[in-house]
Amino acid sequence: MRQPKNRTTFQAIRLNFTIIFTLFAIFTGASVITMVGVNLVHQEQTQSAELLKSLNRSFIDDKPDWNQWRRNSSINTQNTYVKVTDQTHSKERPKIFYSKGTEQFLAAKPTKLSQMLHFPFFPALIYNRGYGLLYYRSGIRTGARKNIRSEIWMSLNPIVSTLLSVMLVVLCVLIIGLALGWFVISVVSKRLTSSLQMLQTTAQRQSRSVTKIESLLPVPDSPVEVRELATSFNNLLAAIIENNRREKAFISNASHELRTPIAAIRGHVSLVKRRGQQHPEIVSRSLDFIDDESAKMQSLVNSLLALSRADKEIVQKDHFDLNSVVNETVEEQRAILAQTINVAGASPTTVLANQTNVAQIISIILDNAGKYAPKTATIDVIIATDGSKTTLSIRNNGPSIPDEDKQHIFDRFYRGDHAHSNQVIGNGLGLSIASQLAALNDIKITVTDVIPHGVSFNLIFSDSDSNNTK
Repeated sequence: MRQPKNRTTFQAIRLNFTIIFTLFAIFTGASVITMVGVNLVHQEQTQSAELLKSLNRSFIDDKPDWNQWRRNSSINTQNTYVKVTDQTHSKERPKIFYSKGTEQFLAAKPTKLSQMLHFPFFPALIYNRGYGLLYYRSGIRTGARKNIRSEIWMSLNPIVSTLLSVMLVVLCVLIIGLALGWFVISVVSKRLTSSLQMLQTTAQRQSRSVTKIESLLPVPDSPVEVRELATSFNNLLAAIIENNRREKAFISNASHELRTPIAAIRGHVSLVKRRGQQHPEIVSRSLDFIDDESAKMQSLVNSLLALSRADKEIVQKDHFDLNSVVNETVEEQRAILAQTINVAGASPTTVLANQTNVAQIISIILDNAGKYAPKTATIDVIIATDGSKTTLSIRNNGPSIPDEDKQHIFDRFYRGDHAHSNQVIGNGLGLSIASQLAALNDIKITVTDVIPHGVSFNLIFSDSDSNNTK
């Protein structure tokens, strides 16, 4: 099966209009020609009835006077053929009278064409070779010992000529209208599709350009559909551009974080090769340094893998007791962190989430608090319920986070100015992983200040089933 040819919107509009206009013009022309033809045939019917009446008035001594009939008739009888059969005296042979040329007309033999041109809906229409299309009508005059049958054949050649003229006019109007309509619709459709063409041209140009790959498409004022389409495309492009920017920043930061320990390791390897034999003590120090740096690289790679899994993970959420998970995670972190960790809100609280993900989030936030809060600080873990909403807050009285940093602390590899100290170990991925896991579990995570100083990370479980018993 032949596939349809690809067309532009402009070409499709023009083609469909041409087809619709042509069909409409053909239907209109056929309707006009049919109405004109029917009216003309009806007119011939009326004229044939008048001819029969005038023919009956022209009888003299039971014989038609053809000259008087033609003179007194108001209708042109030049191409009219009449046969009159007088059967008044049935015992005698009927008398037949013919108008001028009628005998030759009736003597003409029917041809294949005349047999083919049979009109079942109009049996009065007949075709005779050499005479064209004719209308047949008959009438019987009875009474006063009279039985006269009159038959009339009226030529419809004038009607055919008129119809042909009408058809020619309709055809000319169709051609002229189609040409004008094609021109008008071409201008209109080109104007309607100019916005789409502009978007397509701009998109093609920007797709080939390296410098404008992050540019948005122009938004036309009209039509409304194209404007909304351009706006939707720009929203999609903005999301893609932002994601592309973040991916570039992620790759750049990951490369930077990996390049530093690799350079240090290679430097110590080179140092051992050059001076290890003369100074054996260098080997031990370099191995310790290489071990530390490789541990940092391992931690970074593990964080990158965890972040990648979090981006693609599909979680299975269940109802579980949040207090139990908090207590277990806090006990694990107490063995690692120097700060004191207090837990409040001991009543059982059920939430809907992935239990493993929630434990990971709590561990990350506690580990982050242990890095930045003083060793003598206190970390408070508080569980609060408010109707169907449960909030888990992890607070520390360490340094506060500036407002300009709060909106970036969940970005990958982002570390505030105070975090770049060599005393703070980390790669800036922990909170990004926590944010991603929270999003997968429909948990809202916020950061607020603690008075007089400190910071609070708040996990808000919007779909929870709180049961405060005992």
